[in-house]
Amino acid sequence: MPTLTRLFQSVSVISLSCVLILSGCNSEADIVVTSDVVSAEKIAEIRANIQKLHPDADSELQAKVLDTAVRAIEDMVFIEGGKFMMGDFGMPCDADPERPVWRETENMCNASRWVDTSPAHPVELDSYSLSKYETRVKDMDRYLLVHNEPLPKPELREEEPANFQFQPDNPASTRGWQDAKDYCSWLGKLTGYAFDLPTEAQWEFAARNRGQNVYYATDNGFLESPRNTDPLAEVDGKETDTFPVDAMPPNPLGLVGLQDNAAEWVNDWYDSEYYSYSPVNNPEGPEHAPKVKIERRKPQEYRILRGNWAVEINSNILIRREVRTELLMKKYNPWTGVRCSVQYAHQIN
Repeated sequence: MPTLTRLFQSVSVISLSCVLILSGCNSEADIVVTSDVVSAEKIAEIRANIQKLHPDADSELQAKVLDTAVRAIEDMVFIEGGKFMMGDFGMPCDADPERPVWRETENMCNASRWVDTSPAHPVELDSYSLSKYETRVKDMDRYLLVHNEPLPKPELREEEPANFQFQPDNPASTRGWQDAKDYCSWLGKLTGYAFDLPTEAQWEFAARNRGQNVYYATDNGFLESPRNTDPLAEVDGKETDTFPVDAMPPNPLGLVGLQDNAAEWVNDWYDSEYYSYSPVNNPEGPEHAPKVKIERRKPQEYRILRGNWAVEINSNILIRREVRTELLMKKYNPWTGVRCSVQYAHQIN
């Protein structure tokens, strides 16, 4: 996909038909944004939205927000809708756990150890778009700054600026589902497109290469550490640390990091029984949040995370579901991130 270009040059050499000036005409070096896929008209529209929504932000921060918004459009991967069997579609009992290949056999076992990934059930999705990358630290920082919110963990950030949680291209931390939802909704307000969290069904469809019977969301469907999964394991042993969102090779659809890195919030409420009554067409999770009892936790409402940072074999099968409380937490968690979608049946870039 074409890359966004950032230019720093004097106004006197700028063609206004191709680029957009972000700072005032009195600046000696104006920040200019161009894109191979986002039109100058759309960039101008986004800039106007930024000025309307965040009039008190200085020109430098507005420029960085524009960079985030335009790149969010560029990074969208269009996924043509279709039909698939969502959930635990089974695994040959004799399959290699790191290189499993689906085949029909009499000796089929469950692909996952979690009962809430069953039963496999038919799903049909409309087309949509999903971001090639997880949201970066730098983009979430810009979102927080433009809303006059403090950055995550300021004391630790000052003491350990090299900490993986603060590296600009690592996955952004969230305090819970609401942070992820609000960030994607904000991109929608800036761009005019229907940015949102993906549904759980959309996430799995994309991770499985439009619903194919693959077990890992890597480039080849296998785990080959550190080439296509868990790249930090052999570097310094920090198996739960996150890493740059573009560090891994993409899956066949062009999506990066669905297998490893931070887990990702999806839109759905959690119900362990939902797969038994899910509708076929564009399921969005339970209409009302049920109170769910999970071991060692009191009954409460949960949202769903997909993907994971675990490295134990068979714990990172891509049909695994993780749940977290809906309430916004005080502390940012670097292992719960966000990947936005666009809920529009046509390609936007």
